[in-house]
Amino acid sequence: MKSPLKHFTYSLGTFKRAFYFESCINPPKLYELNRLECLFYPIKLFVLKNLLKIISASILFIFSTFGVQAQVPITTQETLLDRLQIEDMLLAYYYGFEVDEGHDWTALYTQDAVLDINGMVYKGKDAIQGLYDNYSEISPEENVPGKVHVLMTNPRIIVDGEKASAHMIYTEVMNDSVYLAPRLIEQGREDTEFKKIDGRWYITKRLITQDGGLPPAYFNTYIPR
Repeated sequence: MKSPLKHFTYSLGTFKRAFYFESCINPPKLYELNRLECLFYPIKLFVLKNLLKIISASILFIFSTFGVQAQVPITTQETLLDRLQIEDMLLAYYYGFEVDEGHDWTALYTQDAVLDINGMVYKGKDAIQGLYDNYSEISPEENVPGKVHVLMTNPRIIVDGEKASAHMIYTEVMNDSVYLAPRLIEQGREDTEFKKIDGRWYITKRLITQDGGLPPAYFNTYIPR
């Protein structure tokens, strides 16, 4: 007498498959089993069943662990004020180029801050201030008549406790004359790191990388990044 049909079903996601088998005494023609295969057939099914469980658990673990870490940080109620302060600081920094070229450019930097412009590195407040004081000599090609405006766009500011980082795209627009249409002369990226000291944010490191309009002064130091 034939044994009753047994049905084993397993699934992983949307992939589904069924195994049908009879007893080893009278196996179906589709799965002709010799005595040795008959002996190990239940073991195979047991291993397969548990192997699928292990794979499923591993996939869930990977998604739950790395999926959370891959989430993009967002501004929260606790970080909103800090984010606004950092954005205001960066905008005020660039506004200084338009209204006053003689002020203390290092007021927003820490004592040991690093400024890296296209691979030309300045370390410490004195070196950074010296750059701005002598920039007309360092890059004379940029001394042209007209008015330049710097547009800061696509800000990505992430606050993490007493530290923060900002990624922005800057675009320099030249206005040669009030009668001529403005023209783009330079564009690049700014990546800045900040530290909060006594309730105020200061720049610890700035990386400026141009993507277009690179002045000759940086031809030998430019580092793609």
